[in-house]
Amino acid sequence: MGNRATIAVETSTSKAVVYIYLHWNGSREQVIDVVKAAAPRMRKSDVSYATARLIGEFHNLIDGGLSLGVTAAAEENREHYDNGHYTIDIGSGTITQEVMSVDSDTWSGAVVAQNIKLGAF
Repeated sequence: MGNRATIAVETSTSKAVVYIYLHWNGSREQVIDVVKAAAPRMRKSDVSYATARLIGEFHNLIDGGLSLGVTAAAEENREHYDNGHYTIDIGSGTITQEVMSVDSDTWSGAVVAQNIKLGAF
């Protein structure tokens, strides 16, 4: 039980290097708010740098030593419960939320935020 999600940071040409795992802060509103707060420090052209800054923002938000993790970017590590999986496309400034269908093992997704301004450095 929780408010779980996984997050991938990528571009159209560069896939996620890791997934960020959240146990309690994975609602759509929370993820969008944290991404927007981190965005000015997230390097628009570099998946690794942008991911590190987003992890840092979540780290500052979440007290204690639990509820925030990093795992290999692999299909079996995508969150299948609660809020599903978010993909932050740093090239286009969009966030897509994908959830697993209850009736089948298929993902469906929708853009939940766009026009996020990331750091251009």
